[in-house]
Order: sequence, then structure tokens, then C-alpha cells
Amino acid sequence: MANAQSETLQLQPLVEFKESQYLVLAPTVGYYSAWPKPGAFLAGGCFIGTLRVLNTYHDLYLPEGCYGRVVVNEDRDIALPVDHGRELFRLNPDKDFSEPGEQTPGAGTGAEDVDTSGGGYVVTAFTTGIFYAKPSPDAPPFVSEGQTIEKGKALGLIEVMKTFNHIIFHGTDKSSTGVIKKAYVKDSQEVKLGQPLFLIE
Repeated sequence: MANAQSETLQLQPLVEFKESQYLVLAPTVGYYSAWPKPGAFLAGGCFIGTLRVLNTYHDLYLPEGCYGRVVVNEDRDIALPVDHGRELFRLNPDKDFSEPGEQTPGAGTGAEDVDTSGGGYVVTAFTTGIFYAKPSPDAPPFVSEGQTIEKGKALGLIEVMKTFNHIIFHGTDKSSTGVIKKAYVKDSQEVKLGQPLFLIE
């Protein structure tokens, strides 16, 4: 986990709406990896993979307002070379969700039932993997209950196939800051896509 301490930059992909689908496109030349699984439901703010540009890794996050289920039209190796504007995947808006963000956190994932009715903004897992509350075993947690956080703050990590992906607080509809009211998961715990991780007020 030592590599997880290095600073990870962020990029936002290009998005076009065409033929009733969102086309998610590469923002620059690089090697794309850790993409979401076909059929996964994504919404604005979700982690959608990593783009390596000149040996620098950039986490990609879906822009607000985009949502749907992942459609990939090709078989891929571990890393996909892409040019600027190359299609990464498509999102097919799901008829079951009239608006982004209306999916019930943890629904259909097999995640343990948790009480999220106390009010506030629920941060959910953007993929299935292992949750880490700390950047390394001997380091303090990224956040703790009662802590005030700002937009862009890392809340933890999710490991997928030895790749450590930062969980970033992107703010809420009402504010770019918040307070960690509740942590639903523990360090080194396996989490499912959509499982509640934090409650922020």
C-alpha cells in the first residue's frame, strides 16, 4: 500500500450525448485502465478509471449530470492506448432511475443493511473492492467522525486488482464542505458497488 501515499491527479473526461447515450471520451492521449465493468450503473462523481499520461497517473471521474449503465463495445487488454477524444465507453441511461442519484445506496449489492435515514449526504462505493481508511498501515486515517472536510478531500481508498483508487468528496448539492457524521465501514473491509461508506452533513 506504500504507493497509495503518492499524490494522484484528477482529470474529467469529455462527454457527448448521442443516439440517446452518453459517450465518455478520453480528455488527452494516454493509457486507460481500471475502467468500470459493463452493466455497472454510474452517476456524476463516480470514479471511472485511471489514465496514465507520460508516467503520471490521473484518476478519472464522471462529470455531474451523466448517468447510466456502462456499455463497452470491444474486448480490451489491461491498459488501452487512447488518443484525445477516443471513446472510453458509453452510458445507457437506465429507465429505472428518472434522475441521477435516485438509486438507493447499497440496493441490490448484497451489502449489509445500514441506517442512512438520519439525514445528510451518503457517499457510496463507486466499485466493488477492499476499502482502506488509511493511506498505509501505520498512517492515521484519511478522515474521522466529526471532522470537517472540503471538496476534493480524500476519504479513503478502494483497492481493485492491486490498484488503489481514491474516494474523493465532491461536495453536495448544497455545499462544498461537510462534516463526517458516520463511517459505515471499517479499514480493510470488502465493499460492494453502491454500498454506503460515509454519511456527511
